[in-house]
Amino acid sequence: MATVSPPPPLPDPPEGFAQEVQDLVDASAPRLFAVVEEYDVGGLRDARVAAWGLAYEDGRADVAAVSCGFRMSVTAPERAARFASLRPGVVGSVVWPGA
Repeated sequence: MATVSPPPPLPDPPEGFAQEVQDLVDASAPRLFAVVEEYDVGGLRDARVAAWGLAYEDGRADVAAVSCGFRMSVTAPERAARFASLRPGVVGSVVWPGA
């Protein structure tokens, strides 16, 4: 088994570097969204959060279902909502927290 030496330590960061890193993370963080299913229950409208997703700067998104291990990658968050709308009597929509 070969021994690997650890990399040399990085030099001390310049003044303000931590804020630059924070700004980079804040600017490039994906946006959280929910895929909501709306449906009829005995003549009344009801809804549930079916999945949560992360939307990236380039428009694509990763989505994970709430009640099972189903995951998917889509070209846009609205595609996940359309997928939810395939079930009879269900209308899917994208909801952005805090919007």
